[in-house]
Amino acid sequence: MDEDQYRSTYKNMITRQCVYEKAINSRRTSCKQANKIRLADREAVACRLQDACTLCTSFLKTLRSKSLFALKLQNYSGPLPHAKEIKVQMGSIIGLALDNNIEIEQDKKVDNIYTLLTDSLNKYQTIENLPYENLIRSIVNYEGRPKRKRQKNN
Repeated sequence: MDEDQYRSTYKNMITRQCVYEKAINSRRTSCKQANKIRLADREAVACRLQDACTLCTSFLKTLRSKSLFALKLQNYSGPLPHAKEIKVQMGSIIGLALDNNIEIEQDKKVDNIYTLLTDSLNKYQTIENLPYENLIRSIVNYEGRPKRKRQKNN
């Protein structure tokens, strides 16, 4: 399947794309509202609930704009580079978990993004009131997978 055909099929199959798709596909987090779909040799993630999709989209959009300076991307528009997007997604999830007193052990998955976000909203009332200073600190401190070293062929 060529890339154009893949994108076309993806758009037809996924009506509500999960904005945390990259984090979920990294296998470090999950969400009860996520619906994984295998397409060709890839996994796509759709959101089952419109309210969840709207909430997560709004939160992530706000978080991206507030974290641009910390990511060293002033005046950046458009989608973030993959590694920076993973930092934003996973860093925010870890930050929310810590703020909700959920212990995160090394190499353990953070479960249910939507519940984590709704619990935080119950605590802070609005997206604007969330503890962005702590979330951005968590984003900056998030370490993705280490780069693989290339082996030299002799």
